[in-house]
Amino acid sequence: MAQTINNSASIVYNFNGGASETMLSNISSINLQTPSGLTLTKTANPTTFLPGEIITYTIEITNNSSSFLNGVRIIDNLGSGNLAYVLSSATLTAGTTTYSVNPISTNPLTFTLQQLASGASMTLTYRAQVIFNLPPSVLSITNSVQGIGYTATGTISGFANTTIEKKTESDFLVEKSSNVSDVMSNQPFNYLIRLANNTGSVINITSITDNLPSNYNLTGATLRADPNDAITLLPTDYTIDSNNTMVITSVSNQPIAVSPNSVSLLTLTGYFD
Repeated sequence: MAQTINNSASIVYNFNGGASETMLSNISSINLQTPSGLTLTKTANPTTFLPGEIITYTIEITNNSSSFLNGVRIIDNLGSGNLAYVLSSATLTAGTTTYSVNPISTNPLTFTLQQLASGASMTLTYRAQVIFNLPPSVLSITNSVQGIGYTATGTISGFANTTIEKKTESDFLVEKSSNVSDVMSNQPFNYLIRLANNTGSVINITSITDNLPSNYNLTGATLRADPNDAITLLPTDYTIDSNNTMVITSVSNQPIAVSPNSVSLLTLTGYFD
């Protein structure tokens, strides 16, 4: 079974030396997988939306157990009702063969799929539409999925989710993501914090705060400002307290600033215990 670990960041900034403001990023989710069982990896394309847009979801299903699975069931909550399945949009790829599949239910969205040998994988792809009457308060949609594998003696389960963010026309954006959706213990991966300045003025960053998960071990950090090369953060650029809260106040002992109409990318590299 996978453990879902959520993480977000916040920054304090100002425009050209003006009053300080605080902005929160979105929530980034990663599934910490156990080394055996049914592993699900779920992705969305695109990862941003407006009401009425269609999202393509892809789920890679891997049997990491030692048992042959007589069948696999996939259950998707469709973003707690904020998404609607697009009829006749689902396909399953097993090996070199791709064929259409139909759900046995759309509330929740449920597929009953073929057999899966130990160590084998298959990929389910389908589309869902963001509902047109989406409440204005909904700024992101987390779409969770459960997989159930049926063995000769019982079942094994796996879980995954992915989050899409509502498109915004804000002058300054802070986006949190990762370069993977699933990891194992001690597997290195990157948290990414994207700072997008869509204004004609320099944005000065006073601090970037990331409440890192308690079992996350940081091994390195860099900041890249387009089109420049990445700069490695020095130990004096940040602090990490006993709660694993990271506060970044400089890069290579220099103030953090995002140039007009540009993007800076902060990369945190580490692993879960």
